Amino acid sequence: MSGADRRDAREPEDLAALVGSRLTRYVDLWESASAKLSTGSYHADDLVDDWFHWLGMVSRDTAAAATLILGGMAGAASEGAAGRPDGPDASEDEPGP
Repeated sequence: MSGADRRDAREPEDLAALVGSRLTRYVDLWESASAKLSTGSYHADDLVDDWFHWLGMVSRDTAAAATLILGGMAGAASEGAAGRPDGPDASEDEPGP
């Protein structure tokens, strides 16, 4: 994975750039296989290499997506808890209901 893929995608523009770069890699893999198939030079070894390359990319991207989703959910949950009267920011001096 390149350094650009490892950087945090904290802003929507960063995330869009990251997704764009990853999609480019999927397209490159597809076009490479397509070119070899059209010339008749695609062999069993190419299939195995392409399959494992694709599987590695999918695994990495699925883990990254799960991390972003769970991180967002955790951030939303902590923001919600901080705003509740009984949340961690609640004062002990405030009267209860």
